[in-house]
Amino acid sequence: MALAIDIEQLWKSYDGQAALQGLSLQAYEGEIVGLIGPNGAGKTTTLKILVGLLRPDYGVVRVNGHDVLADPVAYKADIGYMPEAPTLPEYLTPAEFLGYVGRIRDLPKERIAARTSELLAFLDLAPKADETIASLSKGMKAKIAFAAAILHEPRTLILDEPLIGIDPAGQHRLKDRLMSIARAGGTVLVSTHQLDTAERLCKRVAIIHHGRNVATGDLAALRAQAHIDEAESLEEIFLRLTEEAQIPPVEAPRRRSWFRRS
Repeated sequence: MALAIDIEQLWKSYDGQAALQGLSLQAYEGEIVGLIGPNGAGKTTTLKILVGLLRPDYGVVRVNGHDVLADPVAYKADIGYMPEAPTLPEYLTPAEFLGYVGRIRDLPKERIAARTSELLAFLDLAPKADETIASLSKGMKAKIAFAAAILHEPRTLILDEPLIGIDPAGQHRLKDRLMSIARAGGTVLVSTHQLDTAERLCKRVAIIHHGRNVATGDLAALRAQAHIDEAESLEEIFLRLTEEAQIPPVEAPRRRSWFRRS
């Protein structure tokens, strides 16, 4: 499998407080990788760096072979992103918004229309296509944000708590689509607090704590690292490994700016 996301020794601080402390993480084509951790562990910071919304203090980040710090534009054509709390233009309708996203993504006019129709139907939003986004529920707005993230059929999908507020039937549809994307060779990196969903959906899971990746692997590998038997759930693995990771922060690299390996 080809490496789609490669993060090495990522550091980021806010006002002197470390959010990431040497985090490393890899995700491959054809897999869904779950990112789990306590509040404040650094998950959202990691995702924002991946999509170019934040700049790290130090580290290497590659997406589909692109060094995102050296070339922060080209790689974005092949990624889709859904933030935890998406802000949508509420004066537009879902159809208008997805049309706008399609034009930004430089899709042909006919393709925009076809994808918009397909995704609104898939997400059970076709009856709301011409209503303003302001009139829709939180869950419907989340579905529209998901549709915008996958409209251009990206190779790599980066999602931050994508299931929040979405009804059970809608969650089932989203998870089915994510599995289809992975089966087709795409890569999905999803941050979630829903451990049961991560356990069923993700091929591998990375547990983030204190800004570090304390464990990554499938359930069997994580159980072995946590020294618990095969009957235990991801929740038990998570609690064991995060409890063991209660260690003091390490000293940040002396170099203040980010670096790129040649």
